[in-house]
Amino acid sequence: MNYRLVALDIDGTILTSEEELSPRTRRAIMGVQELGVPVVLATGRRLVRTLPWATALGLTQPLIVHNGAVIFDQGSGKILRQEGIDLHVAEHIRKELETRFLNYVVYTGESAGEEVIAPLGTWQQPENLLLRYLGEEAKFVHQVALQAGPIRISIVDLPQKVDPFYEYLVGTYGSQVNVMLFGAQRDKWRGIEIIPPNCSKGTGVAYLANKLGVLPENVVAVGDNVNDLEMIKWAGLGVAMENAPLELKSQAQRIAPSNDHHGVAEILEELFLEGRG
Repeated sequence: MNYRLVALDIDGTILTSEEELSPRTRRAIMGVQELGVPVVLATGRRLVRTLPWATALGLTQPLIVHNGAVIFDQGSGKILRQEGIDLHVAEHIRKELETRFLNYVVYTGESAGEEVIAPLGTWQQPENLLLRYLGEEAKFVHQVALQAGPIRISIVDLPQKVDPFYEYLVGTYGSQVNVMLFGAQRDKWRGIEIIPPNCSKGTGVAYLANKLGVLPENVVAVGDNVNDLEMIKWAGLGVAMENAPLELKSQAQRIAPSNDHHGVAEILEELFLEGRG
């Protein structure tokens, strides 16, 4: 198969469990680009936390951030696409979050998701859930006031609080937001990501593939978590990491070794680089 575009998740995919980029993975990604095959990052991270990895890998293609809600063009420094949660819906969700005393942060619409705010009094657990699970530091405010439809709302809390809220969101706003539940059954903490409807890494990759004139069957997509599901299913070759949950692996066409065993490098070497040097 003549693959003409590669889409890669960051955390748990190109990065190890220690959030490091192995020399082998770096070489493989740069080697694919040297062949003239575009490589794009598709991540749940916001832009400021994605750009350093794009720079480290010499990537020049647009970046798919916030799970597809924002697409940023590195060349022009402009946003190609931005979607927000309906302001009325977001406000109802915010009130319900506060009624249930759930830990949450909002990635504001007016900042294209770069400003992260949270209400005072939340995230008070002994371990830093914000940093550990979201990799973020938030600005704490007395009152979360939404001025524009937020790019994303993220929640991390105890399963006994998160699971019922997930069911509430799906039952109440299922067609108005895209809701993703993170965490295994026995995990101490559980997470929810809420983004605009019809937004996903899959729609983001499809948007860029169309701009590049690349058909779905000529795309390779690699990821490790439930927010990678849509792009794994959309791509001609959807690859799940060995460290991915069964939900993702069951939908993938290939399983790569884990992120701690150079899984991305192995796939790229096999598809593009074998016999080239």
